[in-house]
Amino acid sequence: MSTRQLKNGFLKDQAYLEIKDEIMNGNLTPGDFISENVLSEKLNMSRTPIRSALQRLEHDGIVRILPKQGIYICEISVKQINDVYEMRTSLETFAIKKLAHTIEKFQIEELKEILKQQYEQIELKDPNLFIEYDTIFHLKLMEFIDNKEMYNAFSSIEEKLTFYGKEIIKKNFERLKNSYEEHERILSELEKGNEEASIKEMENHLQNGRRVLLGN
Repeated sequence: MSTRQLKNGFLKDQAYLEIKDEIMNGNLTPGDFISENVLSEKLNMSRTPIRSALQRLEHDGIVRILPKQGIYICEISVKQINDVYEMRTSLETFAIKKLAHTIEKFQIEELKEILKQQYEQIELKDPNLFIEYDTIFHLKLMEFIDNKEMYNAFSSIEEKLTFYGKEIIKKNFERLKNSYEEHERILSELEKGNEEASIKEMENHLQNGRRVLLGN
């Protein structure tokens, strides 16, 4: 492979990641239109890697390329929300069921430290960092069950979870505190080894997030 091909491949990947970050960070909002030219200027790249990146993002279902109209940032559909939360519920309730009998004290302490950091973001009014710790909390639960396939499946929707989390906060900023308190209840029941109650708390937590996204 030539140096030029390597450079072009790098630029395509860089453009893909940077445009996706703009969307995930809320700089490009679902429902917005943007042009290749604007993205090219914004990212200081030629249109070739931009176009390639947009094709990948369209394949991911994040944007739609509309001839003569521009690039449409896709809004979250009801089906997408339901599909992701159905997957989350299956994975995370399984994890909770297992952890209620196997979780170690050091793992409980690690989760408590994550929640401590998460609470600090409420006081600092930093929703982006709050959501990062939210994702870390859920990823840790999946990590602790020591099932690589399930962890990889959960990790595959991590970006969607971050994106959805930011959309939830846009709709309801008070959800930060509620979400934190729900995490505390999940952890409290896990620490007691109470399988049924911890599963119920997780189900409630996921359904509350889903309801806010759906506007219910």
